[in-house]
Amino acid sequence: MTPTSTELRPVHVFHFAVPAAWEIAQPIGEYAPPLLAEEGFLHCATETQIAGVVARYLRGAGPRVRLEIDAAALGDSLRYEWSEGSGDYYPHVYGPIPLSAVIATEPFEAPADGSDGSRA
Repeated sequence: MTPTSTELRPVHVFHFAVPAAWEIAQPIGEYAPPLLAEEGFLHCATETQIAGVVARYLRGAGPRVRLEIDAAALGDSLRYEWSEGSGDYYPHVYGPIPLSAVIATEPFEAPADGSDGSRA
């Protein structure tokens, strides 16, 4: 069974936005950074995947805005797809993220030591 089943979907998913792209989204009402056009989807993570994502992709990437997103509000644009590299299903958003789906934001910068930067 894959995480496309509603009982396996988390309530929230997370995305790490470039601050400039997040600012551009504010008057538009949706977040659609250049990466969406380049890759066709936006990479997200579940809460349990954040530490691995930060360690693999965000160290040295500069400041980000951590978006906490209501997964149900994304509807069918949210899909879980297998990653051979990490051995897990990751949430991908195939389309802009409506700002109404973002329930919390927090400034974020990956620590140099590779930890996930979360507060203990």
